[in-house]
Amino acid sequence: MIICVCCVFFIPIILGIHIIYQHYNTKDGICIVGYHGVVSDQEKKDKYADNQYFLSESQFKSHMKYLYDHHYETLSMDDIYAYYQGEKNVGERTIALTFDDGYKNFNTVVKPILEEYGFKGTCFVIGKHLFNNNSSTLKKEDIQNTENIRYYSHSYNLHRKASGFDRKIIQDLSLEEIKKDFESNSIDSTYFAFPYGRSRDDIEPILKSYQVKLAFSYNQFRHMTRTDNPYYLPRYMIVDIMPDIYFQWIVE
Repeated sequence: MIICVCCVFFIPIILGIHIIYQHYNTKDGICIVGYHGVVSDQEKKDKYADNQYFLSESQFKSHMKYLYDHHYETLSMDDIYAYYQGEKNVGERTIALTFDDGYKNFNTVVKPILEEYGFKGTCFVIGKHLFNNNSSTLKKEDIQNTENIRYYSHSYNLHRKASGFDRKIIQDLSLEEIKKDFESNSIDSTYFAFPYGRSRDDIEPILKSYQVKLAFSYNQFRHMTRTDNPYYLPRYMIVDIMPDIYFQWIVE
């Protein structure tokens, strides 16, 4: 009984200390945040109230205003690669803004806000969606790179779940099938975000063969650094239940 009580009491404390240590031990690196959808406040209320991955426009704007008011520099993927190669130094208030899946609202809601603040942003697009009839996702004609806004690969069709608890299709496919997915994609894969943030240990040769410079996963507790494997770089996933004070702690 005493052991159980001690575990209940001490495990959260130990976990909390570990999270704080990871966060502050990598503060000299780059904070990379990963969003998904951003919709109007009314649409969030009416259609996406139970979808934690879709933020309301007002919540997203509050994040961007905080970054702007506190003089954050936003980075492109090329900037991050230059940092990783030792060709660029970054200040304490530096951040990379990424957006997964290639929703239409990246162009209609997110992009105008980024442009308003002069921020850089990266959208990782699921290639297959460019050619389907789903009106909520970007299409081929929507992919227009600008000086500050860039579109890269989130795979062609690997953004799928597999049978079994919390398994994703990328974990079950053969390497040859994964190669075919890269071959099928028309989206630039110079920089790549793993679907669901789920990677695998034997995929590096494929990434190298398709000249992927950097690949991104998720890790809620730390910035990326130059010592990280370039094909397993961490991002903080942003969800709607995240209070502003926690967002501010992540990006500091």
